[in-house]
Amino acid sequence: MSLKRDTFYNLTGALVPMAVSLVVIPLYLHRIGEARYGILALVWLLLGYFGLFDLGLSRASSNLVARLESAPEREREQVFWTALGLNAALGALGGLVLYGIGIPLLGQWIRMPEEVRHEALGALPWLALAVPVATVTGVLTGVLEGRKRFGAVNTWQVIGTLTFQIAPLVVAYEVGPGLEILIPVAVGARIVSSLPLAVLVKRELPLNHRPRFHRPLVGRLLSYGIWITVTGIVGPILSSIDRFVIGAIRGAAAIAFYVVPFNLVARVGTFPGALCRALFPNLSAATPAEAVRLAQEAVQTLNAILIPLVVFGLWALHPFLELWVGAPFTRHAAPVGEILLLGIWVNGLATVPFTALQAQGRPDLTARFHVLELVPYLAALWVGLHFWGLAGAALAWTLRVAADALLLFWAAGLGSLVFRMLWPGGLFVLGAFCGVFFWPSAPGLLRAALALIFSTSALSWALYTTPRLRRELTGMLRYARLAR
Repeated sequence: MSLKRDTFYNLTGALVPMAVSLVVIPLYLHRIGEARYGILALVWLLLGYFGLFDLGLSRASSNLVARLESAPEREREQVFWTALGLNAALGALGGLVLYGIGIPLLGQWIRMPEEVRHEALGALPWLALAVPVATVTGVLTGVLEGRKRFGAVNTWQVIGTLTFQIAPLVVAYEVGPGLEILIPVAVGARIVSSLPLAVLVKRELPLNHRPRFHRPLVGRLLSYGIWITVTGIVGPILSSIDRFVIGAIRGAAAIAFYVVPFNLVARVGTFPGALCRALFPNLSAATPAEAVRLAQEAVQTLNAILIPLVVFGLWALHPFLELWVGAPFTRHAAPVGEILLLGIWVNGLATVPFTALQAQGRPDLTARFHVLELVPYLAALWVGLHFWGLAGAALAWTLRVAADALLLFWAAGLGSLVFRMLWPGGLFVLGAFCGVFFWPSAPGLLRAALALIFSTSALSWALYTTPRLRRELTGMLRYARLAR
């Protein structure tokens, strides 16, 4: 029950800000203009990269606090104060580095109107302040997640994100569109929204003793966190390098034909992320044998949810793209999205062993696998683009995540048993893929009929083979009848 509830909290926490952003982005563009919004988006992206100064300590503190679930409260306090002190210092260093880089970046390298440049440089000290705010908030969040307080964490994160998105917009309409005003307001919103998390930490650990930096914990936290940082560096490269290679080989227009379907089908990965975030503290506190059992159950349940979604997505992607962006664009984009959906399915399942390895104290393996994959992936990407165009790039990405999944399942001890559970459902995915990829011009009514048959069959298989999912769906239907 707790895992289901926590997954729901995480899913809601991810989807609500996403929905709000769809509303506020056009309002921002209307009020502050494309140039200011472009710089605003760029500096938030820059801040995201500078989150690497966390050095994985947020995840490390979550892991260690979860392992100390039954330990005396003093031990959990020591983890918190040590991680907080380290992250505050690292964040301050990151803020200074950002300030140093930001002067030439915003002052010279990025082309923008001079008025906007002056505004951005005026807000640079606030951007530097945002780095330690983010690293400190990461420890607060990590500790609370280690204590399985996902409801409170997501509630305040949603409130904080909404404040972060809406407060500058209100100021832009009421005061003015200048970045020297909007950026401080956004950073201030982040600071204010982190205060309730601090109150929750004080109550949840609880913090009853004098703050103390415990030096013996430094090595333990950093040795874990540094591998999380390696993953944090290499992971985004693996996720985004395809755009740059496509642009270099095929041109800027080809990037749009690739990115639009990628971003669309990637939404399927929201659920695996929410589930595994809730699963992390349970896996951290479990024995190795218990962790394998929990991971197997999670993979089976996750596969039963993803198979019908992916099968339906394969049949629905082409007609949806035609309605959304038009037939000419869809001719290029739909085959790309269909191949990527295979990778999204496999990558979603691999989130479980990825989380299990990190929770059981082996973040080095997930980092090593990412480093190992980088050069072969670049080679496959280059070959795929030259011989098969954008479909080749999508195939290279799908093969890369499939290889990553094999390594992760093997390392987590989930290999043969899990694959025996997965292959029957995989036949539905491969059957649907062959139908849509090799017969893109199928008549609309026939396509709709095939979509219904495949999706219904996949859902029936999922419910038949996964009693837990069947019980949950039956409970939901019973609750809906009672509510009427």
